[in-house]
This record gives sequence, C-alpha cells and structure tokens, in this order.
Amino acid sequence: MKFTNVLLWVQENKLSEKFYKKLGFEVTTSTDEYSEVELGNFQIVLVNMRDEDEFNGDSLAGAKGKGMYVYLKVDDVDAEYERQVNLGLKPATKPRNWSWGNREFITKDPDGYKLCFWHESK
Repeated sequence: MKFTNVLLWVQENKLSEKFYKKLGFEVTTSTDEYSEVELGNFQIVLVNMRDEDEFNGDSLAGAKGKGMYVYLKVDDVDAEYERQVNLGLKPATKPRNWSWGNREFITKDPDGYKLCFWHESK
C-alpha cells in the first residue's frame, strides 16, 4: 500500500491554488474543476465543491475538514511564521511550544482547512 494524496473539497480551486503556491507548493495540474499541488512527495488535490455530487454522490452539506489537520514539518517554525506574514498570509495562531515536544503554528487555507507547521522543540 502507498499513500498518494489528500483530496480537499474547496469553494474555488484557483483561489486555493494561489494560496498553496505562496506556501511553496508546485502547481502540477490546473483545470476549471480541480488543481493538484505538490510539495516534495506530498500532493493535495483541490476539487471544486460544485463538482462533488457528480464525483461521488456525497452531500455538500456539513463542515469540510473539521477536525483534520495537515502537518508540514519545517526547519524553523518561527522563520516560516514570519515568511508567511511577510507574504500577506494571516496565520491563525502564533508559534508555541507544546508539552509533547513540538513547536507549532496553524495557518488556514481559503476554505478553513488547517495546516500545522511544526518542528521539534529545541
């Protein structure tokens, strides 16, 4: 078995594509219906919600991504936080140390999906 990607239902894939590109993801596929962005071996597929029923019959109702975090390990959490602020992004939290040994902060994408940037506390 091999992990391939995460699929996120989004309001507008082109808007999400721009956001992920700012974070350093490479846009590998871009259509009017969906985009694929990659960072290293990690891929996120961004599919417009208006296409969801046709894709798999799931309901459009309900929160998307509630309780799900995408974790991205970085060399320096504080430097990544400052980089995002300087790019005009608005991280949802400031960097902090956690009891389990990580230093983390959260940034939300345009649809509210949570991206956790982290490294082991020093």
